[in-house]
Amino acid sequence: MKVDRGTETMIAEQINVDSAIATADDSQLVQVMLMLDGGHQCEIALMPDSPLLGELFQALTTEPEKSENKLFQIPIEEGNGALYFPSASLVAIATDPAVSLPIPEKPKPLETREDIEPDDPVQQLECQLNIYHKLEKLSPNYGKIERIPHVSGQEFLERFYIRNKPVIFTDLMDNWKALSLWNPQYFKEKYGHVTVGAQFNRESNEQYEWYREKHQKMVLFGEFVDQVLQGGETNDYYIGAYNGNFSREGFKRLLDDIELFPEYLTDTKDPHKTAFWFGPSGAITPLHFDILNTFLCQVYGRKRVRLISPNQKHLLSVYGKCYSNIDLENPNLERYPQLKDLDIMEITIGPGDVLFLPVGWWHQVRSLEVSISISYLNLAFENTFNF
Repeated sequence: MKVDRGTETMIAEQINVDSAIATADDSQLVQVMLMLDGGHQCEIALMPDSPLLGELFQALTTEPEKSENKLFQIPIEEGNGALYFPSASLVAIATDPAVSLPIPEKPKPLETREDIEPDDPVQQLECQLNIYHKLEKLSPNYGKIERIPHVSGQEFLERFYIRNKPVIFTDLMDNWKALSLWNPQYFKEKYGHVTVGAQFNRESNEQYEWYREKHQKMVLFGEFVDQVLQGGETNDYYIGAYNGNFSREGFKRLLDDIELFPEYLTDTKDPHKTAFWFGPSGAITPLHFDILNTFLCQVYGRKRVRLISPNQKHLLSVYGKCYSNIDLENPNLERYPQLKDLDIMEITIGPGDVLFLPVGWWHQVRSLEVSISISYLNLAFENTFNF
């Protein structure tokens, strides 16, 4: 048992004599005389390496203010009875023969700051993120994403980019020919003969995005268009960001139908920093964050975007630096109980909407209809970050 000195509550902790004593040779035993407060004595026989003997010496040598007051239970009368005493009442121990016990080294005093063990940095970071998230929730506009006409490049930089704040611009695509031209029928008619890269059999693997290369294959664009139009709602196939289609001959001409945002983007259409998205209703981009700032430009159909602040990253079961095991379509609260504390922003974007996705913001995207989108990665401001 243990004694809580603040409340004098006994906590059961029975300390028994080593059971090996019963079969030990008498010549191996040590006769131990315990001397207690009030002149009481008790003699027992123990093995030299008995845990109980060590416990007794420890109780005797530890300073009272630094020790836990244990209640010892010593079997007597061949096990038919027991002697109970608190460790604080132990006055002395006599043994025959003498027993050599290692004397514990006293801890060295801390001399410099460097001698102090630092706190767990991950735990400290999580604490800091919780503080930031608690503070950001004080804003009356928390959880809301502004829908506004475009602003100057300098205002965008100061108001959204530097502050790492999402925003939807409603008029940046007004001069895009793609808004009036692009649809599945147009793609089939004008580009159906072009070979493109796409993902297939995604529903056979929950980690299809992590293992995207295994799901990648080449297909005629016209055949893919037919599959999208005839297959109904599904997440089994999709043309996403990593297929490099704007670098393929015959497909580059689609870049003529879109325009840059001069105050926000570099002044060239870079096929390696421009992504093309096309797929059926039900296509899902799983929860992740981008390692740089991007614009998601919706050309055709609607998408639902669920956004999570970077200040909640520690709640998201992260792997591979920027992916999460959490499926916001079917959250597993039993496995991930921390999700009950998760704040999610949900928006819908449609044709002509441009969503600024700041670096580090988690998002999961679902096509609500057959959908066509463009992503720009070539922002004109500092956009290289280490993860």
